[in-house]
Amino acid sequence: MKILFLIPPALDDRRPAERIFGCNYGIYPQANIFMLYPATILKNNGYEVNFLDFTIKGNKKSSFKKFCETSSFDIVIFYTVFLSKKTDIIARDMMHLYNKSTKFIFISTEPTASPDNFIDENSVVIRGEPEERILPLIEAIRDERGLEHIPGISYRKGAKIIHQAGYTVVEDLDRLPFPDRTILSSKSYYNPKLSLRSFNTVAASRGCSFGCYYCVPNSLDFAREIEFKRENNMSKPPVRLRSPQNVIAEFRVLAEQGYRSICFLDEQFVWGKERTIELCKGIAPFKMEWICSARADMLQDKEITKAMSEAGCKNVSLGIESFNQEILDYIGKGCKVEAFYSAVKNLKEAGIGVEFNILLGSCPLETKETIKDTFKEIIKLDPDYVLFSVCTPFPYTVFHSRAKAEGWMIKPEYEAVDPINESFISYPHLTNKELNKIIRRLYFKYYFRPEYICKTLTKIKSWGDLWNKLLTGLTILR
Repeated sequence: MKILFLIPPALDDRRPAERIFGCNYGIYPQANIFMLYPATILKNNGYEVNFLDFTIKGNKKSSFKKFCETSSFDIVIFYTVFLSKKTDIIARDMMHLYNKSTKFIFISTEPTASPDNFIDENSVVIRGEPEERILPLIEAIRDERGLEHIPGISYRKGAKIIHQAGYTVVEDLDRLPFPDRTILSSKSYYNPKLSLRSFNTVAASRGCSFGCYYCVPNSLDFAREIEFKRENNMSKPPVRLRSPQNVIAEFRVLAEQGYRSICFLDEQFVWGKERTIELCKGIAPFKMEWICSARADMLQDKEITKAMSEAGCKNVSLGIESFNQEILDYIGKGCKVEAFYSAVKNLKEAGIGVEFNILLGSCPLETKETIKDTFKEIIKLDPDYVLFSVCTPFPYTVFHSRAKAEGWMIKPEYEAVDPINESFISYPHLTNKELNKIIRRLYFKYYFRPEYICKTLTKIKSWGDLWNKLLTGLTILR
């Protein structure tokens, strides 16, 4: 059987959706290892596996149409997030037009959340994490057997749509194979916070135990969370960690394959001092650059930040959201403003760069004054990067339920928007149009400061590094 893992070009007259986190339109391209896990499992079991990312290949509709006319696969697998739903359904229908016998499988956030929208006589949905169901499903399709024995999938049987229960989270992440990056169709991935090529991504854990009410985790974790809540009527699935030894072994493989820089996709990298230091000591000998996300209150110990720096950490992304404590308490951040300052101090003393993620309009306590105060604090702390976004009421978040109930959304139901350009919420004292203007103004005010431009230019290590940063900046400002 010929199996294709497909990222089609944007077919909905928008920019290509970013699929790793699934909540914006691509700022820079990163390898989606969440697709590689099931792809690797199938390849290891003897299947012919292909991977095509048309957003890397130029994102041309005409090229994709020609591809549909001239290519044939037994099964095509889509990794669909909220912002790619329309594109992926169009792509499925185009492929089916030219290959009537092709079967389709949908995985990730949007198919998990609303499987009925994807199911037809040729399409099946795997809800939640796909790794433990992908092989049994492929074998059942190959042998033309029924699907009743596979938990956590949705499919059509006659005129009826079947949603089978029984999903459980992957308990032992160490048992999963390392993603086979030789499957990727391109090595043109990069992250502007890292200067070395070749670049790829790694996930050392799944899940997050904190309760931010707006949170959209990475797309795999979000699919995991949505299905777990559906099955267990609980708030969140348990966090699962790979052992340090397992992550270190994957770094060894990456180094042998020539990779020199890595982005950890974990919601939160620092899960305990002992584990973090052991992991850092183990990956340090590979001399790779890497970046991660971490909570500020997990970076209060200088031994942790020192170990991260010595292991090659170049930048940490902090979810700051706001420097107003009342706002942080309202949105369930579970963190004190003071922790932001000490975390930044520890990181900078260790020689690690800092990125701030700032959410505008996350609750009705937000005003033009609180935004102005937050911006003043950002300038004082001088992070290397700031990603401003308007807090978006993505479905299946607490913020969505509250925004819908309180009438904060500009339309009765959520529609796809780009959070770094568009606001889907509007308060009486802070409208969506005002938020749209504010976010654009903040980007220009921060990144076009002469002192910021000079600081950035002094850190450029190569023409390629400069080009990556310029591409990213132009994408954001566009």
